[in-house]
Amino acid sequence: MQLITQNEELVKTLSRLITTYPKSAFAVAWATSGNTIFSLLKKHVPKITQAVIGTHFYQTHPDVLDTFKNSPRVHFILQPSGVFHPKIYIFWDKKRWEALIGSANLTTGALSTNSEAMVLLSGEGTDYSHGKDEILSLIDSYWSISKEINEDDATAYREIWSTKQSDLSRLSGQYGSRAAAKPPTESSVMSMSWAQYFKEVKSDSYHGFDHRCNLLEFVHRAFLNHPTFESMELTLRKTIAGLPNGLDERWGWFGSMKGAGYYHQAINNNNPYISKALDAIPLHGTVTREQYNNYIKDFIKAFPNGRHGVSIASRLLALKRPDQFICLDSKNRRKLCTDFGIPSSKMDYDRYWEEVIERIMDTPWWRSRRPIDSQEMQVWDGRAAMLDAIFYEE
Repeated sequence: MQLITQNEELVKTLSRLITTYPKSAFAVAWATSGNTIFSLLKKHVPKITQAVIGTHFYQTHPDVLDTFKNSPRVHFILQPSGVFHPKIYIFWDKKRWEALIGSANLTTGALSTNSEAMVLLSGEGTDYSHGKDEILSLIDSYWSISKEINEDDATAYREIWSTKQSDLSRLSGQYGSRAAAKPPTESSVMSMSWAQYFKEVKSDSYHGFDHRCNLLEFVHRAFLNHPTFESMELTLRKTIAGLPNGLDERWGWFGSMKGAGYYHQAINNNNPYISKALDAIPLHGTVTREQYNNYIKDFIKAFPNGRHGVSIASRLLALKRPDQFICLDSKNRRKLCTDFGIPSSKMDYDRYWEEVIERIMDTPWWRSRRPIDSQEMQVWDGRAAMLDAIFYEE
């Protein structure tokens, strides 16, 4: 018996077993393509007598199903009762067998970065059948509840798998394509309860808690009372846009945009693309990624010469939907990104949604029920934008 705990040793051992023995069988909870062992297995498919791969939580990559569709040797478990979770590999010839049993799935993570533990067992001579028959019998029992995958099954799985990837990444603490410097549990804001969050926001020492609430309520009424952004008078548009005006001295709260010259010009000229972009964002209900993408697509059209960016785009989002968006600008970006464990530089539209907004939407306070207390209700209705009160730096 040998205990294998290093990824490199596991890959080396599996490679030896796959290439050495004429027969093999395995059962794993999940599998992914694009790694050395999967590629090696594909070359030695005729050696496989029975293989069963699970798909629970959509952790198995759809390329694996495509590889083994219509295969009489590799079957899948699509709807297990409970979670299909074994990790068993066995290889044999007429004189000897070896088996790996432990924690490692047939995934890239298990073979490269995960902490895994596998036991290598073997038998030969008078010991040949002892253990081997039990392992093969177990894999055969899994085989009886598995099925052969056809083209339609593989296509349907891929479609559902695609819709689940964002949720799966977020469950693992991964938002967007880059890993954060720290897990969500180490972010003070991401781990706050509603009571804690409300207390932090209320202690705003710069702009005044009540005035922030009143401004958001004033802007909300403006969107309710006007069919479009371009139908509003200039001073009101400037207040919402975060630009100096004679209507409201609070225009710079939640992100002053007075230094954005091209943006200022677009608001003054009532550029129709800005209004069209805001039309893509509903006043009620959770804003979807598709609606956000449509907003960004039209917003960019208002700046044919460039000079747009996350700060000005998020300012308008935060004022129309303060419950879901924060204006990410130079006054709050450093502290917010530090707390979330993400780089503050090169913030683009995708990163803003994936690394900032999706994190916000996963917090306990954001997911909390709307309070009954009128003051708390005001903050809850603007709870994402109100992060500015916590992260603002004078």
